[in-house]
Amino acid sequence: MEPAADMRSKDPAGLTQELWGLLALYQALRSVMVTAMETRYCTDPDRASFIIALEAARDTVAIIAGPKAAHSPGTQADLVGHIGTRLLHTMLPKRRPRTSARVAKRGISRYHTWNQDHRPRDSSPITAIDITIRAPTLPTSLDPARKPSSSWEQLCQIFTARANQPMHARDLADHMGLTVPRARKNLTSQLCLWTRHSLLTRTAPNTYKITLPDTLTPSPGP
Repeated sequence: MEPAADMRSKDPAGLTQELWGLLALYQALRSVMVTAMETRYCTDPDRASFIIALEAARDTVAIIAGPKAAHSPGTQADLVGHIGTRLLHTMLPKRRPRTSARVAKRGISRYHTWNQDHRPRDSSPITAIDITIRAPTLPTSLDPARKPSSSWEQLCQIFTARANQPMHARDLADHMGLTVPRARKNLTSQLCLWTRHSLLTRTAPNTYKITLPDTLTPSPGP
């Protein structure tokens, strides 16, 4: 039966008869599949493909309806042999062995046996959250042999060498060795982003310096 096939009958009695016919056909195909697998020693019946059996059964119907299906009285077509031959030539691979038996439901929970990290078993309500904001600080010493690994470290070294004096974005790009216009534009965008994150302070148009802890707004008391 096709997945999207419509039932031919239009009344309850006809639908019941058609469903019983489909179930009888299904059981007959399953019986033929088991019989075919039993002809080979120690062959699991699960290796028989139902799709192959169904296609072979359809082929036998076409053979019976064809002009070559005529046979002498007292003989019958070898339908089971045709389906079984197809099944034996296209067997499914062996089922992999199970590593553990199926368990529908465990009666006793083993949570207390593997909970070795002493996590709380009940949820803890959160009543308050403390947030601490740490401002960036200028490095106190510079290692000339150490190469900065990021743009922020390069910026810190430049401002440290000039006692955190405000510098224009153009001068910062020159000190960082940025000559490509696209790279200089990206630096300007990065400076604006650091300013929004309170890492830098804009003292004039396109002029910045590092935000020190004493310039931050103190948090209000409780």
